[in-house]
Amino acid sequence: MKGLTSTQASQFLTQYGLNVIMEQKKKSIFVKFFEQFNNFLTVLLILAAFFSFLIGEQVDGILIILIVILNALFGIYQEKKAEDSVKILKKMTVTKVRVIRDGAQIEIDSQFLVPGDLVYLGEGAKVPADGLVVENFNLEVNESALTGESMPVIKAFNEEVFSGTIVSKGRGVIKIKKTGMNTKFGQIAKNLSLITDGTTPLQKKLEKLTRLIGIFGIIISVVVFVISKFEGVDYFPAFLLSVSLAVAVVPEGLPAVMTITLALGMKKMANKKAVIKKLSAIEALGSITLIATDKTGTLTENKMKVKELFFDESVKILSQLTKNFSFSSINYLLLNGILCSTASLVYVHDHGNWDVLGDPTEGSLLYLAQHLGIDYQEVRKDWKIVDEKPFDSVTKMMSVTVKNSKSETRNSKLIFSKGAPESILNVCDKIMINGKEEKLTDDKKKKIENQVNRWASKGLRVLAFSVGNDPRVVPKNDKHVDPMTFLGMVAIHDSPRPEIFEAIKKATTAGIKVVMITGDNEKTAEAIGINCGLIKEGDEILTGLQLDEYDDQELLKILQRVKIFARTSPFQKHRIIKLYQELGEIVAVTGDGVNDAIALKQADVGVAMGLIGTDVARETADMIITDDNFASIISAIEEGRNIINHLKNAIKYLLSCNVSEALALIIGLILGLPHLFYPIQFLYINLVTDGIPALMLSFSPRDSHLMNISPEKEMVLLKNKDQLYIGAVGLFGAILVIISYLLYSKVGLGGTAVFTVLTLFQSFVFIDLWLSHRPLHQHFFHLFSPLFILAFITPIILQLIIVSNQLLSNIFKINSVNFAVFFQYLVISSIIFAIIKVVKKIIKI
Repeated sequence: MKGLTSTQASQFLTQYGLNVIMEQKKKSIFVKFFEQFNNFLTVLLILAAFFSFLIGEQVDGILIILIVILNALFGIYQEKKAEDSVKILKKMTVTKVRVIRDGAQIEIDSQFLVPGDLVYLGEGAKVPADGLVVENFNLEVNESALTGESMPVIKAFNEEVFSGTIVSKGRGVIKIKKTGMNTKFGQIAKNLSLITDGTTPLQKKLEKLTRLIGIFGIIISVVVFVISKFEGVDYFPAFLLSVSLAVAVVPEGLPAVMTITLALGMKKMANKKAVIKKLSAIEALGSITLIATDKTGTLTENKMKVKELFFDESVKILSQLTKNFSFSSINYLLLNGILCSTASLVYVHDHGNWDVLGDPTEGSLLYLAQHLGIDYQEVRKDWKIVDEKPFDSVTKMMSVTVKNSKSETRNSKLIFSKGAPESILNVCDKIMINGKEEKLTDDKKKKIENQVNRWASKGLRVLAFSVGNDPRVVPKNDKHVDPMTFLGMVAIHDSPRPEIFEAIKKATTAGIKVVMITGDNEKTAEAIGINCGLIKEGDEILTGLQLDEYDDQELLKILQRVKIFARTSPFQKHRIIKLYQELGEIVAVTGDGVNDAIALKQADVGVAMGLIGTDVARETADMIITDDNFASIISAIEEGRNIINHLKNAIKYLLSCNVSEALALIIGLILGLPHLFYPIQFLYINLVTDGIPALMLSFSPRDSHLMNISPEKEMVLLKNKDQLYIGAVGLFGAILVIISYLLYSKVGLGGTAVFTVLTLFQSFVFIDLWLSHRPLHQHFFHLFSPLFILAFITPIILQLIIVSNQLLSNIFKINSVNFAVFFQYLVISSIIFAIIKVVKKIIKI
């Protein structure tokens, strides 16, 4: 093989371009900065700042603008840490490769490969571009990163190999057909760049809520302005009053509280083995209604292991075998599995367990020997491989001739073969039973074949073993020269994780549907689905071929009945996720390979595997599970729901306080008190007194019943009972404020009273929300939390400093008072807690 000439390679490079994945054009930091202002609440805050400057309240305006800018800068920081999938795709495909140019082997960077190049591939090499096999020496390729298929694929002459896949066995030469963006990797990159990040459920709900708040604030402000004019108030004071009301209604601290709460949530999630890359992932986690999970490594342990054995004409499960087994067929079977193998076991100290180097099926036989107390390395030292016939895709078997190094007799030479049961039975005329050779009769063959069928129906991979005394291994008509002796069989599977059944049960209780999307065959997928409790009678399994027979409308009608999608391609997986979203599902998708990148990007929450995941999957995903465990996803969802619940409590707290401010101002206006409050007082309350407790609600006690609630029905931002709570607290809080004004106005302290009571009663609202609507005696110990004490005491101490210091009192336009009067304000404020408890009991919220 001469390959291309340098001149041809140069011409093709000009024609086809570099063998790289093109990157998307990135947004400038200025564009990203201004994108942070693209929400209604931020616009409201900017308008509030504008009006504050307009009426001469510069302190108010400056504080609001600082909040907006800081929130935008935090958003940019989060985006900087977000995914850059196409860049990682490009990085993955650039490697050194051996090619034939001008009739000689040379090493070049893979980005300079062109169609027509001849490339050498050895074991462990990464395929640099799409091509066809032109020379093959037992070539097997692991395509799991591209197709999801967990087993290596045997590649024969003229078969396709794809960029990014790994040679797991053998070697070969390929002729490059497609490079760069024309490869399957390139197609994935193109599709990835077309998918835009969607708006998360919480973002949509908050956007809707802030619009309502804004519209309500504007309407009430206009009404107040009109009423003020009718009462004879001049234009400017009336305008000042309406702006004060707008400032009171808009929760200025909400963006900061939301952002910081979610950021703190990221640390909590990391403790649950879930690394959050985007704040929006926490938002969406609390509302997940469907998890589309892959199989290998997520539902399963990603370790091929022997589940059952067949020898001495009977089936044995692993727990029935002891380390002190008597001499029988299993001795030869284990010896076969150790010697007729190229795999090895290595101890991975980082993970604290053993891993397989080489073929995972062969590795399962080494795990079996290890389980039975056999040191396979010591066994291999005692035996020397004289000859080897590698696995052949036609005969479907592998053979080795071995000689015991401790014995010089002829009988020390043995032939061990392993392979498909039908292939092994085809070369055997005897069977070993209890250590003795017997004739392999038709009845015995039938019994073996029936067992193979039973295992196959469970989705288990079956390997059969044989032994012979003749060292000749040259095949003749697909048979050995001398017939061999059938030893037995093993059924191998990738066992489900021990905790998976409970995790799926917990998801079901929480109203979350779970479906499997895998590249593996339907039989294997079904077996795992049954063992995990994922699929039950009446549920359906759909293959990739069947999927393509339906158009989108037809598929939407049956989608809810399907629990397993098998033999799917990357684009089919993406299509499935899109259709689920059209049905209104909030979808989390798991994935570890390049093939999963498109679906991960499309999902509301993309979940990548930390241990076996490719860089592309990890960079594309919103969340990374560090232990590759489905159960960790459920734990993350539970944590996400609690974080969202805390956020909802923060919103209830902020809005309750703001409603009380607005109602107090309106009631004061009706009673002829136009100067009850000033904008700077509202701004202080909304940013400082409201902000710290609202933020501390993130650390309030966990609500254990959240995983018993369906997300469609319960995960609403503000339910009816929440709205009743806000209204009740707002009304009774406003009444307390007005009463305090009437009590203290006679001594010239009315303004101080309303500002102080309005500030202090919110601390008692905070107590109620901290305890999550549960009886006080159940969570009394939570009141001794340092964070609770900080959030409860800080506003009280700050208010005491303000009302007792003349300079600060002047800034806030009130009269200073002594501690005795302040204590009276505190007692009046505490009455709200008793009122809340009584009202909640009456209206059952």
